[in-house]
Amino acid sequence: MSVSKSAVHLDVLIVGGGMAGLLLARLLDRPGFAGRQTPLSIGVVESQPPAPRADAAPLDLRVSALSPASLELLAEAGCLSQLTAAVCHPYERMHVWQDGAPDGSHALTFDAAESGVASLGSIVENHAVRAALWAQLSRSANIQLITQTVKAIRETPEVCEVQCEAVELRARLLVGADGAHSMVRAQLGILSRERAYHQNALVAHLASERAHANAAWQKFLPDGPVALLPLADGRSSLVWSHPESSTAELLALSDEHFAGRLEKQLDNVLGKLQCTTPRVAFPLVRNHADVYTGHRFALIGDAAHRVHPLAGQGANLGFRDVAVLAEELGCHLGSLWADPGDPLVLRRYERRRKGDNALVLGAMDGLNALFTSPLANLAGAGLGWVNRVRPLKALFAERAMSSVGRG
Repeated sequence: MSVSKSAVHLDVLIVGGGMAGLLLARLLDRPGFAGRQTPLSIGVVESQPPAPRADAAPLDLRVSALSPASLELLAEAGCLSQLTAAVCHPYERMHVWQDGAPDGSHALTFDAAESGVASLGSIVENHAVRAALWAQLSRSANIQLITQTVKAIRETPEVCEVQCEAVELRARLLVGADGAHSMVRAQLGILSRERAYHQNALVAHLASERAHANAAWQKFLPDGPVALLPLADGRSSLVWSHPESSTAELLALSDEHFAGRLEKQLDNVLGKLQCTTPRVAFPLVRNHADVYTGHRFALIGDAAHRVHPLAGQGANLGFRDVAVLAEELGCHLGSLWADPGDPLVLRRYERRRKGDNALVLGAMDGLNALFTSPLANLAGAGLGWVNRVRPLKALFAERAMSSVGRG
């Protein structure tokens, strides 16, 4: 519903209508949440809401590799069943290598069958998830969708005041879910530690001579990793991390020359490649907020942390934030007089998530630095060693698929 009053009081206000923000709103709005008879009043501010997805629409370039734990959250929210096979495609294997061939001595392979699961996760279109969640929220009597832009934020002991273009919102809990360039984070004066990787990620969708066989492929090149993620229509989604200095050249190549260079870089694992979309590049930056919470506010997703895409963990980390924040609020809000902005409750969320996120950010930094260093061959041998030590390999697979951070 739209907001028409000059001031609106809410229990929870989420700024940002990306996947994480909309998922949190949906989880907090579940019937009987925290055993409450009176539902929470929730607002979502998003200046560019997702349009309904047409069945015949081409697949968007922005896709995410969601772990089984993240897919479980979408199922809890009632969203997973709304995603068609065209926009949510499971993958069963992952091949990672550094030199030689994907099945060589410098390679690591994860297989769903070895882990006793149906899949390692799914490649989903971000827009489809947003559209499905937005449609669900629009049908709720407890949620107000405010399609405006935030102009200013002010903290008071009782509420956070958020001034939009045509309405003032007053919330007992403000959640910043507005992405890597978070206005909420900036307005609240929260510092973050940012470091550029001096790499860009080039994305496109590609057709291939050989079937991708529901497998993800990633190779560590001397200048950065390149990955192909399997899509439902038989194509693959490319994510190629490379030095900033080579971006202009890669974008200037003809489709044929670009595909030919990529085939060689990937050791022709899928045979001839063909670009089916334009190529788009964006800068890669590591960022981590100094704090996630304070009096009456919390940060989730890219507003709190931004990670290198080499292991596809960005969206999954955001979903873990959502799961833990919803869990902590669920444990606390069982009584009508409980305050969703209680800093002690929010601090528990921060303690549970910040360490895990820092660990993943550090691991991605280390892997990226290691495989682009003179020690890359040694690191590649390490991949092969992990592949041969089954208990260690199983531990890595479990970590990638599990709901780390939840109770």
